[in-house]
Amino acid sequence: MTDILRSLSPADPADEIGRFAVWDADAVAEAIGRARGAFPRWRDVGFEKRAMVLRRFRDLAAERKEELAQLIAREMGKALWDARGEAALLPAKIDVTLEHGMAYAETLNANASARATFHPRGVLAVLGPFNFPAHLPNGHIVPALATGNCVVFKPSDHTPAVGDWMQRAWRDAGLPSGVFELVQGGAETGRALALAEDVDGVLFTGSYAVGRALREATLDQPGKLLALEMGGKNAMIVLEDADLELAAAEAALSITATTGQRCSCLSRLFVHNSVLEELQERLTLLLSGLQIGPPLEEGTFMGPLVSRAAFERVQRMRAQAEAAGGERVFRGETLRIAPYIAPGLVRFGTTEQTHAYQREELFGPEASLYPIDDLDQGIAAVNDSEYGLAASVMTRSRAHFEHCVGNVRTGILNWNKGTIGASGRLPFGGGGKSGNDRPAGILATVYCTVPQAHLEFEGGLDPETLPPGFPRS
Repeated sequence: MTDILRSLSPADPADEIGRFAVWDADAVAEAIGRARGAFPRWRDVGFEKRAMVLRRFRDLAAERKEELAQLIAREMGKALWDARGEAALLPAKIDVTLEHGMAYAETLNANASARATFHPRGVLAVLGPFNFPAHLPNGHIVPALATGNCVVFKPSDHTPAVGDWMQRAWRDAGLPSGVFELVQGGAETGRALALAEDVDGVLFTGSYAVGRALREATLDQPGKLLALEMGGKNAMIVLEDADLELAAAEAALSITATTGQRCSCLSRLFVHNSVLEELQERLTLLLSGLQIGPPLEEGTFMGPLVSRAAFERVQRMRAQAEAAGGERVFRGETLRIAPYIAPGLVRFGTTEQTHAYQREELFGPEASLYPIDDLDQGIAAVNDSEYGLAASVMTRSRAHFEHCVGNVRTGILNWNKGTIGASGRLPFGGGGKSGNDRPAGILATVYCTVPQAHLEFEGGLDPETLPPGFPRS
């Protein structure tokens, strides 16, 4: 561990939050070895004793939530209201996992002589993202620990201090040594962790490009579980009977929350021709009024992007909008320097989506408007995407929404709620470039366990059960 990872606030490069040693392959292997050594004790201690530790972590996370919120806002640039919302989700995840999630890992009794039991996989690697540096890793870590696995966690190299905070909280909660290991670093550290043969599963949240690389690199390890939560090119259908005040507010929130850096952020709006002009006007008014400022300043709605590199990528994507056939109908402004960024809005004349600007994830506060004539055209346009994470339908008609259920190919489909709305008591995930059908949320306990089926018989041979031609004694 010779290299050093410096954590600098995107809002103020002079604000150094900490320095962290980068873990090389040998150090990662040692961490995995400690987790492997701790696994039998943690597995065999039983659910109730594991739950006691998890509840202590819940209580500590609740006591320290403001401290965590301040750290998240400072390290990744998320506005304080947003960071506080994230910090509040950590203790809630414990309760929903212990009270509801564990039901999906309970013994399955088929009949009196047939059942299936569910068991921990062993050592699971959790690769966390920067945009929700505590909540999203926690969404894997809690069900993994509750079901008896040990965890090796690598946070994003943009948010090592949040990862360090989580390690201290688990230690203070009394988690036995080795059950939770933290490794720090960038892509090479993550690769060493994910590809290690003694890791039984990789729980990843991040970009499609990295998820694809993980799948490719583990082709020769077919027994290793991959749970991939990746990006989105999320969509909203706005019909002619929609409450336009509500639609505009939900759209603006879904475009700009976390400065557009959520996998569930909205980037495509398919709007009925009869209400397109009015929705554009309402949406523009909302986007132009957003408060952009330092993330720790009360009243700020939107902080900077996570890095200068992220800013430059979004700018490159934005520059392609006109080449894709779009008209820029709103260009927000901010006097703050990069990576601060303002929202944008582009309008297209048809639902044709052929350009990379229209098909690839932007990960910034910008969306495009497309006209539609009816609901079925809107559904077809939503489905014209390699991604499949989230969509929403704005209409007063429940029948119209129900027509979309099952026909819109996304893992999340909301009615009169934006694409960023989700419940911890429901599955979370999508298909295509968005994921590999290993939904997280309430179903995370499923991929953290492996079933074992049993046919059970107390004994005593009944000759009548033997097939013809089989010798009887």
